[in-house]
Amino acid sequence: MSKYSYLLFSVCILFAANTNAQHNIDIHGIKLEQLAVQIQVDTIVQNRFKADSIFTKALVNTLKENNSFNFSFDSLHAIKQIVSPDSKFKIFSWQIDLGDGTYRQRAAIQFPTDNGQLKLLPLFDQSDFILNTAVGITDRKHWIGAIYYDIIPIQFQGETLYTLLGFDEYTNGISRKIIEVMKLVNNEPEFGGDYFSYPKDACFPLAPADRFVYQYKKGSNAIIKYDASKKAIVVSELTSTEKDLNNPSTLVPTGNDLYFYWINGKWTLIKS
Repeated sequence: MSKYSYLLFSVCILFAANTNAQHNIDIHGIKLEQLAVQIQVDTIVQNRFKADSIFTKALVNTLKENNSFNFSFDSLHAIKQIVSPDSKFKIFSWQIDLGDGTYRQRAAIQFPTDNGQLKLLPLFDQSDFILNTAVGITDRKHWIGAIYYDIIPIQFQGETLYTLLGFDEYTNGISRKIIEVMKLVNNEPEFGGDYFSYPKDACFPLAPADRFVYQYKKGSNAIIKYDASKKAIVVSELTSTEKDLNNPSTLVPTGNDLYFYWINGKWTLIKS
């Protein structure tokens, strides 16, 4: 066999192996989606918890497929999955309705490995046991739960900081969105830190804060999103429907936007 033929044969074998692995991931993904949907829509609390437990075990088993970090889960929509723009990690996150008007988030961070084996770090939502979620640098065992929908890498003082944008259903009357900076320390995620600067406002967390936790009336569609063209995080300005800025369940967007820009190592709020 010529060197060219051998190379072509090797490429075909590798392609076939990757295609078969992706096929397996797709099949698993359909089953995972069915469980994930049940977590979200089942009206019986015990059934939601059971589906959550089965889903978590099934997700881990699926991710044990060799090189699973490189595969997409195109059929899995009921949970959020997001890859960092530099492909350093992937976050799976979802939530479960506890049946008492509150929610608990689940999440895990997957890292690529040289040998294709699974490296997965679970996050444990401890929000219920933390009086002020805006304060404190936490590890993955003391995580402030959120469903992450964007990751913004920033180079600062020789290291990469990842700004995470997350959503939390929170309670029956209040939703919240969270801006939080994560960095990797000895291959472990560290959440929070002195990365915010903003003026005093009744709608904002009391400064200094280690994460920006924004609470507002459920269903009011307040936004926190990253605008790449402006290199800024856009935040809805809030007002109260009952002239009570200290009551998050009355806070709704005014229609004006606020902007966080990364300046001298901090997300600094500048009004438009």
